[in-house]
Amino acid sequence: MIEAGQVVAAAKEWLGTPYLHQAAKKKLGCDCLGLILGVGHELSVDLPDKVPPYSASWRDPNAGTLLQYQADHYLRRQNNRSPLPGDILLFRMRRDLPAKHCAILIANDQMIHAQEGVGTIQLAFDAPWQRRLAAHYTFPN
Repeated sequence: MIEAGQVVAAAKEWLGTPYLHQAAKKKLGCDCLGLILGVGHELSVDLPDKVPPYSASWRDPNAGTLLQYQADHYLRRQNNRSPLPGDILLFRMRRDLPAKHCAILIANDQMIHAQEGVGTIQLAFDAPWQRRLAAHYTFPN
């Protein structure tokens, strides 16, 4: 069974990884999805090695719902509780767009995500982010 503490510890090891679209290599480069894939692979979670090409722009209305579809397929959606440390968070950056961003919650009020121009960082899971939350998941056992 994968424990929340294992997910949090693994995610923290990715801090400082530069942003690189569609990459998942710790300390070399990753995007938000690459962070989830990389942490999952480190924890021996059965996840795809590659994902289909997708737009780097969260503003792209034609990008579809690939992220949430894949999360629903490979992860365990948590509908009956609030997010907890170790959960994977999916965000809609605008209400009229599909979920296009993800992060890992490492404390009740802190998360780790990869952001273009900034890299993989820890930041507050504050009210603006909480309003954008579309779904949250755990890695399967």
